[in-house]
Amino acid sequence: SKGSGYPLLNRVLMCAYPPGSTFKPFTLIAGLKARVINWGTTFYCSGKWTGAGKSWPKYCWKRSGHGRVNLRKAVAESCDTAFYEIGYRLYKTKTEALQYWAREFGFGKDTGIDLPSESSGRVPDKEWKKKYFKKKEMKIWLPGDTVNLAIGQGDMLATPLQLAVAYSALINGGKVFKPQIVKEVKKFDGEIVYRTKPEIKERVPVDGVILSRIKSYLGSVVERGTARKAFAGFPVKVGGKTGTAEVYGKEDYAWFVGFAPLDNPRYVIVVLVEEGGHGGEIAAPAARRIFSYLFHQELVMPEVYERSR
Repeated sequence: SKGSGYPLLNRVLMCAYPPGSTFKPFTLIAGLKARVINWGTTFYCSGKWTGAGKSWPKYCWKRSGHGRVNLRKAVAESCDTAFYEIGYRLYKTKTEALQYWAREFGFGKDTGIDLPSESSGRVPDKEWKKKYFKKKEMKIWLPGDTVNLAIGQGDMLATPLQLAVAYSALINGGKVFKPQIVKEVKKFDGEIVYRTKPEIKERVPVDGVILSRIKSYLGSVVERGTARKAFAGFPVKVGGKTGTAEVYGKEDYAWFVGFAPLDNPRYVIVVLVEEGGHGGEIAAPAARRIFSYLFHQELVMPEVYERSR
């Protein structure tokens, strides 16, 4: 019925959403691999980006601006301006490097989980746009399309499961695993008759230096960035990324993707709250509750959370 929110949908794998800022680490990889940025690149964020022309301004979530940011701070503070600029530089290469690297991490395709009705999400590109839109002027891929994609907006869609798989590849050295529900099958007397083997679908061709640095940047998100308040005082080191996805006609969707322990991750958690507001305020505290349970910690929640992307 209207207003029910479709409670019987398995949103983890059947529903695809704009990933928002949780997509930014993959933009960073595309930028590094396409050599439009390097480890020493910095950006100046005044709160407004006019790189594609003054008549087409784009705004950072922090309207007062972040000032000068390096790559670590751009990820930790989720600076939109930095990622608009990376997206624009990627557009100017006249390649689809951003789409290529997104797909390498499993976006835009089924994860292959042993459950039915999985959505494959969407990684938009020139070909898709040409087919999708009817009006001639809407069929052309524009600089703004890549700029929006760079912050996980525009026409990009991902399932929570795809994000979990992509982040696990980020932190495990580039192995894209097929997620599996069944661990083992036992007889009534306890004898194991079947045990699932881990299945690697593909290996992302990114060297370990890039992945380990980005993992460290994701640690900074929690240590001193947009998830800092949600994890204040938490005894286990956590890495992750907040996200606030804009959905037309609805309130913002809140994301947090987290993993722990930071140095040797065992768990990846994805939290999405539909129309929940900001990832740092809503989704990250929910992830902290889950990590508290997993690491047998007493649940002590900070009172004030970060309003941010």
